[in-house]
Amino acid sequence: MKYHLILTGDVIHSRKHEVAKWLPILEQSLTKYAMSFDIFRGDSFQAEVQLDQVFIAIFYLKAALRQLEGMDIRIGIGVGQVTFQTQDIKKSTGEAFILSGESLDSLTKESLEFRSPWTELNETINLLLTLSTKLSDQWTVNMAQTVKASFDYPNANQKELTKIVGRKYQSQISTELNRANYSKIKQVIDYCTKELNKYVNHNT
Repeated sequence: MKYHLILTGDVIHSRKHEVAKWLPILEQSLTKYAMSFDIFRGDSFQAEVQLDQVFIAIFYLKAALRQLEGMDIRIGIGVGQVTFQTQDIKKSTGEAFILSGESLDSLTKESLEFRSPWTELNETINLLLTLSTKLSDQWTVNMAQTVKASFDYPNANQKELTKIVGRKYQSQISTELNRANYSKIKQVIDYCTKELNKYVNHNT
């Protein structure tokens, strides 16, 4: 049995900025992690990502969009089987697509929801995602830029990140990553990835 992971999402406050500003950012971010994706209705998207990259992908997307003042992203995450798949993701169907769409539709106060065939896993991951998004909701534009750069260049030290992001002082990078709770977000990404893989491997 093969499990797929589908993201269904939309851009929050997409009208605050010109489409020409945020659409290339969304496309670039999806291209980084998605095996296939489609952007539709202007500010909505669907993408398939690898199981071991889903959690870094969603926080990368958040960091990328929050580089623009007032913007963010909502994502429904669905894990399951795919009964029909083509190169055009819009024409593919199955459990993973249904769960992902239902997750997005159920979002009201939160901006992330995870659904899989395993209730216990869903409860654990959604608790961690809820707490983590409370941290990412506090990201300023500068924090988001630095978090995104840290994801883009995971082996770069703070001196190198200072040049990459265009900050004047290295201390700014350290301060921004600390205030963004970057290390805690990474711990959540690693833990959720490990738990998801455990369930998938056990049920494959």
